[in-house]
Amino acid sequence: MKSNETLLPPADLGYLVVSEHRGAFVGLKVIELGRFIAVPYCAQLLADSGADVIKVEPVDGDQTRLNGPIIPNESVQFLNKNRGKRSVAVNLGNSKIKSAVKTLCEKADVIIANFRPGIAETLGLDYESLRKQNTRLIYAENTGYGTEGPLAGTPALDAAIQSYSGLAHLGPEGPSLHPNPIIDYMAAMLLSWGIASALYHRERTNTGQRIDVALLQAALVLQNNHAHHIDAVGDWRTQYVNFLEEAYKESNPWENIIGRKAELVPHAAPRAYYGFSQTSDGVIAIAAGGNSLQKKMAELLNINDPRVTDPDWEPLEDIKRYHATVRDEVQSVLITNTTEHWLEVLSGAGVPCQRYQTLEEVIDSPQIKENNFMIHLEHELLGGLDVVAPPVKFGETPLQAQGPSPVLGKHTREVLLEAGMTSDLVDELVNDGDAVSSD
Repeated sequence: MKSNETLLPPADLGYLVVSEHRGAFVGLKVIELGRFIAVPYCAQLLADSGADVIKVEPVDGDQTRLNGPIIPNESVQFLNKNRGKRSVAVNLGNSKIKSAVKTLCEKADVIIANFRPGIAETLGLDYESLRKQNTRLIYAENTGYGTEGPLAGTPALDAAIQSYSGLAHLGPEGPSLHPNPIIDYMAAMLLSWGIASALYHRERTNTGQRIDVALLQAALVLQNNHAHHIDAVGDWRTQYVNFLEEAYKESNPWENIIGRKAELVPHAAPRAYYGFSQTSDGVIAIAAGGNSLQKKMAELLNINDPRVTDPDWEPLEDIKRYHATVRDEVQSVLITNTTEHWLEVLSGAGVPCQRYQTLEEVIDSPQIKENNFMIHLEHELLGGLDVVAPPVKFGETPLQAQGPSPVLGKHTREVLLEAGMTSDLVDELVNDGDAVSSD
């Protein structure tokens, strides 16, 4: 087969095929039994790669449709993680609907789910029930805290996991959440990688499997630089945990809690040449992370810093205080000239740096546009949408948005027919507003 030809599935499988799509997952049938972020975004990545993704929603829609709606049943939070799918809006409490959805799931290649604990088993849509009819099934589940332990089965959203996992930022006013639900998006990436790996395994063995990605594990991955305990230097962590136990009882100020950690942490990475600094007309981020880059910075800014020129040099004073002193010197130089000046000077010397921009600014930047990192879609109710493009570029199997997110229930009728229902029964269910929603 030539590289520009598309491998199509047999016509009788009922797959939705975009003929010009050359993505790696063309012909793959995916059922999404998910809500919120991790599962829907994972399924969107598969749709971008050509999979036929059927999103099974409640009759009144995925809860994110109702999260700050622009118009009824359409919100930003739904639009940005559900493109290219088919929407089936049904009441799984209806026995006929449940049977049809189970038939769809038994014939699927992949199921991605994040039911509330116990619901999948009640509906017969859990892995053990479905694999009896399809041993090739790949069942990817997103849980909160994992499948074992005292918190297994506990409902969880990003904010709760940020709090439990230590990812929430601790500042002088106390802990605060990251403004973006980064745990959910990391979990979606891990799910999509897991599904791709399981598909590769299935090609070699003809056997499916269950995959679990916990939000708590995703939170640890995001903290991989610091989530460890090394026996040789780990005593500080035990001291800090013991300190926290007493500090919380005594309502110790947050500044003291932060300060105590700074005192205890050994081998803290120097930050004199790394992070945000003010210039005369804005803010610049500098990332001189290695000794050679730090040496360049010191030379460019005319700062006497023997720590970067002599690897054996040690300050007489506390090393952390020394870093803070050098940091102040760096700032005192950078504020004397403009951001543009320092970008030219530092970038010209090979020091990674960049101006600070808000998200609102960067969306319109030439770098975004010339790399097609955003794409334009047309929604049948809302008109034009500029959204984040498929995030990986493939030379032979390119990702491609198959269209905007679906209107609620737009594909209910066609999918129920694919599941084996008669046209008369579908009409009956459509007329019963409590059973299905159909566009």
